[in-house]
Formats: sequence, structure tokens, C-alpha cells
Amino acid sequence: MVGFDVREIKLNDYEDIHKLNSKLDYLNIKSIAEDKRSITLVAQLNDDVIGYVDSNISEDLNYKRKLDINSMIVDEKYRGLGVGYQLILELEKNAKQNEVAYIVNSNKEYNEEELKFFNRQGFELDNKRQFIKNEYIQ
Repeated sequence: MVGFDVREIKLNDYEDIHKLNSKLDYLNIKSIAEDKRSITLVAQLNDDVIGYVDSNISEDLNYKRKLDINSMIVDEKYRGLGVGYQLILELEKNAKQNEVAYIVNSNKEYNEEELKFFNRQGFELDNKRQFIKNEYIQ
């Protein structure tokens, strides 16, 4: 799919993101946008946000830096067109820049579409039902 851009979240993305995920209200988005540990990217087509990924940097019990994917949604009209792939690709670039050891999605409740998507992106499902990707980040 041609024509969309991936960029960092802005506070004025609130309405579009709220349409994709009604659980995120203005205050949630404001705190995400202002959090220095947060890496939240949006896919924008023309003036509309058509997808986003929200993540934050933390440390695991071994003091390794990890990037936790909190949520990721692509508008149904744009699924299967590479939007999610580009969001993950940009997230991986940010992970490398921030010297993160691995990326984890610990949602634990995945539908069939999500299972296939994360597998295609090179994530592996561990015994805790977390998707982990770490072979490319040093």
C-alpha cells in the first residue's frame, strides 16, 4: 500500500485513535504522548490515523531493556495492506536506537489474525503466551 506515513504520536491524534480504540481517552493519550519511556507510532493516510502501536521501554528482572507492546490496532479497512508491518518495522528501528534487548507483546489473548500477524513479523510465542522478538537487537 502506498501513501501512508508512520510517525510519532501527537496529542491532536486523540480523536482518530479513540475511534480505533475507545478504551483510550484524551488523558490516556496525553500521558502516552508525554511519557519519555513511551514509543507510540501512528500510521497516517492523508489526515486520518489508520493504525497505531503503543509501547514502552522498561527493564526485565535481569536488567535487560525491553520494549513492551501495550496495544496495536489497524483500522479494519486497511488490514492486509502492510500498515501493521510498517508500524512494527518502525518500532524495531526505535528499539535499536534505544538499545533495547527485545520486544515483547504480553497480551496473552490473541485471536487467529493476531497470531498469524505476529508470527509473520518474526515473533515467537513463549510458554507464558507472550510474543517475543529478540534475535535482531544487540
